[in-house]
Amino acid sequence: MSQLTLATVMFGVFSLAFFWFTLKWNWLPDDLLPSNLTQESTGLFDALGGWALGFAGALVAIRIAGLATNIQQNDSIREEIIYLNRSVEKISDINSKVTRSIYDAKRACTALLLEYDDISKAKPARLINYYGERPAPKSSELSPEVLSNLISKLDDLISTIEESSRDFVFRSLFKFARSPKSDNHIVSPEDAPLDDFFLEESTRNIMLGIVAEDLKVYDFIEQLNRSSKNLGLGISHLRSKNILVEYSKDLEQLLKLVRTDKLEYSGAAWLLLGMFLLHDKVEKAGGKRVYNTGFLLISLVLGSLPNRELLKEYLQSQLEEGSMEYTRSGKQRLKEEVIKLSEQLYYLEGVEAFDHADESKSNPSDLADVINLFQTCANNIDILRVRSRVTGLNEKYNESSLNAKSIDKANNAPTSEPKKG
Repeated sequence: MSQLTLATVMFGVFSLAFFWFTLKWNWLPDDLLPSNLTQESTGLFDALGGWALGFAGALVAIRIAGLATNIQQNDSIREEIIYLNRSVEKISDINSKVTRSIYDAKRACTALLLEYDDISKAKPARLINYYGERPAPKSSELSPEVLSNLISKLDDLISTIEESSRDFVFRSLFKFARSPKSDNHIVSPEDAPLDDFFLEESTRNIMLGIVAEDLKVYDFIEQLNRSSKNLGLGISHLRSKNILVEYSKDLEQLLKLVRTDKLEYSGAAWLLLGMFLLHDKVEKAGGKRVYNTGFLLISLVLGSLPNRELLKEYLQSQLEEGSMEYTRSGKQRLKEEVIKLSEQLYYLEGVEAFDHADESKSNPSDLADVINLFQTCANNIDILRVRSRVTGLNEKYNESSLNAKSIDKANNAPTSEPKKG
């Protein structure tokens, strides 16, 4: 509007000044003097005047049409930005909730470890006059406050992760990450199952890269679907058993690592949280061992929260799917706005410029403690071994093993003779 108003005023002032000076100083040619004017000359002059007015009107109409187009494009860009901003706020809010719920549950596990440490110091060194299993002393029970807080935080954690995996925008982002349009390659649980962490070094390296760097993400939504039966098994134990007795071997092992300065309380709490969340039986060395796969899942979730690069590509793809055509300046503005929106995303940053040759040059990470612990577990898998006897785990059997068991059961079944009489 300001440009149009300025152009109109300038054109009017120039025209008024030109005609006033023409009449004032008699700049008209001799042929156009009143005494020499003919009807043909006046008609030509009138035609020239009409052409000038028509040209000015067309110029103004073009300017008005251009201005209307710019207004329509600006309105469309504004609506696009508002729509995209809602997606950014939704994803950022989910990232924040998941992160907060994980750290709240981890702090509750730290409280359990501290209380168990106090209880274990108060236990007698040796118990006598008992038969069978050693009875647990009456003091080896969690205080109601610690137990209630732990169960509540673990419940909140599982609910938050499950809700995030069901959110439409969040699922759409992971669906985009799986599409060929995305430069951020996503790692599927089929390519890197949690159990393979304990079997293959290549899988350990892939998972460490996901946790440490912001280059790839793990499809933990698909992994949650696979682990849904065992997820939160430790919470059932908390409600139905004395956890200090049920997991006494693991608690003692964690405290032993803390006392020998191999772990800090924070690292032990991460491992305890993972054990409460998920532990699975893994086929290894010809037998089945139970491992703490929950810590792997928690680490991969924290390392796979949508980052700025993935979000920027996702927002750009959303714009490309629209039917609105924009000018070159409009496209450039949208590109700049997408960058600004992606910068507003909250997530835990990994080491974006990870230098394997010189780690001192790497950028600091929000997940430094998790990355270091994950590296420690990758170098020493036995740390993730669940030593307590746990029940309720789902086992996987193939068809041949099922048939073999059913045949063996049939062969060993006692035969009964018909009753006489």
